[in-house]
Amino acid sequence: MKEEKREIYVDPMGLAFGKVMTIFTIIGVILMVAPAIFYFLGKNQYIPLDKAALYWSNATVDFWKHIKGAPVHGYNWIFDNLKYTDCLSMIGVLLLMITPLISMFAAIVKAPQKAYKILLFIAAVEFIISMIVKGVF
Repeated sequence: MKEEKREIYVDPMGLAFGKVMTIFTIIGVILMVAPAIFYFLGKNQYIPLDKAALYWSNATVDFWKHIKGAPVHGYNWIFDNLKYTDCLSMIGVLLLMITPLISMFAAIVKAPQKAYKILLFIAAVEFIISMIVKGVF
């Protein structure tokens, strides 16, 4: 039985969204994994792996109390310590987190109708608000 080849049409808006998602996901994973490899090799660690393993199952407050002697709030500590491999890998995590937002803006540019542009813009605003409410930014 011969399989019939069928072409699937994806509109420019969907293609833009998908291509941007793919590209930024690959970049994000690389930016997350590359520093993590060095971290696991023991290079330039903010939190020594052996020490982190001892307290990993603790509550966050207890973990930071044992690791750094003080509680940590928010995400500023990551950006203040980007010279360390474990903190540097968080740039990839951040990029992965905002990749859907970047993809929505790419889709807005290619959206064929004003209604799509408005709906994508609303979704993007909701995405941003949810990050603000969750304390990401």
